[in-house]
Amino acid sequence: MNRAVKVIVHITLAWLLAAGMITGNAAPARADPGPVAVLEEMTEHISDVVRRDTGILKDPVRLRALANEGVLPYVDFEALSRWVLGKHWRQATPAQRDAFMAEFREMLFLTYLRRVNAYRETAVRFQPLRSVPQDGRVQVQAEVEPEGGPVVNVLFRMHRVNDHWLIYDVAVEGISLVATHRSGFSQEISRNGLDGLIARLAEMNQVEPQAGEKCTEC
Repeated sequence: MNRAVKVIVHITLAWLLAAGMITGNAAPARADPGPVAVLEEMTEHISDVVRRDTGILKDPVRLRALANEGVLPYVDFEALSRWVLGKHWRQATPAQRDAFMAEFREMLFLTYLRRVNAYRETAVRFQPLRSVPQDGRVQVQAEVEPEGGPVVNVLFRMHRVNDHWLIYDVAVEGISLVATHRSGFSQEISRNGLDGLIARLAEMNQVEPQAGEKCTEC
């Protein structure tokens, strides 16, 4: 993956999936009318909060709370983690699964903090569904347009869980969050085991950056 695309992936995916930073999955309070409406509701809520209080972008504690309240209900993080780990998820103990999800969520959130100012003026346009959802799964197309930058094509993969549409993967310009991390994590697990991967993620997550801090590794 070239650096430009990698940055786009980090900005877009971290923004959308930063929510599991504190707890496990939560369900929306009401049944959602459809996957496109769910995504529109999520983005409109976050945009509205930031428009009314731009100071939140410089406050990691409040950003964490916003992510927890505004994005978490729309993400099936357990399904995302299961797909990311693949066969290693099936072989993992319940304790290892919980530890991995906690550190993976935190990694995404810290990426979100480092990049938050890069997408503060980003516009998102969701496209009507091109086909009827099959087997409780659907793909929603969107265009993300950063201020002064080119339009980026984003694909949301969602499935229906207990009458709610939840995100379980996002692809930016054809690059999937699940596939990207699955490859790298699988290689590391082969070398150091799942506990080794969890330990490395925990070490990376020790220092929480300030909102908007430059990340040389992202």
